[in-house]
Amino acid sequence: MPSTNAQDERHFTQFMEEYGDKALRYAFVTLHVRDDAEDVAQEAFVRLWRHAKRHGVDNLSPALLFHTLTNLCRDRMRYYKRHPEDPTDILETTQQSAMDEIPLLMDDMNVLEAVMQLGVAERQCILLFYYMDRSLKETATALGVSEQVVKTRLYRARQHLRPLLEPIWKEGLI
Repeated sequence: MPSTNAQDERHFTQFMEEYGDKALRYAFVTLHVRDDAEDVAQEAFVRLWRHAKRHGVDNLSPALLFHTLTNLCRDRMRYYKRHPEDPTDILETTQQSAMDEIPLLMDDMNVLEAVMQLGVAERQCILLFYYMDRSLKETATALGVSEQVVKTRLYRARQHLRPLLEPIWKEGLI
């Protein structure tokens, strides 16, 4: 069992600095609640640190991070389904809505609004592949699906986005 030393801690800190914002954005766009996104991103890095202590820091990868994030986001969404919020809690949460946080991820609100209308699976593929510049293989690994499934989801997402973005594109707004 590899133990961690100062060099491993520096390497992990560098990994966190490089991918921390991306992890938070990914979790936020998936969950739509900033506090939950922060919790999930933190938990993902805690789990990666434990993984690094067992298997070595050299085994850390963005694919492992996003795979962990995806699973934690799924767990959180399952929790939401089983434990619906009190309507007063929802009102408080929506005051700091997803649209307030979006400039972190995309400059164009029209594109973001269209992407937010996609289903979770398609939205995750779009975010990982296009906005986080992950390859098909990395996206598939992060989501725990095959590359063909990622290709299919990307195709369907583009098909869903086309009618939403075409009028805006023709006007020259994007």
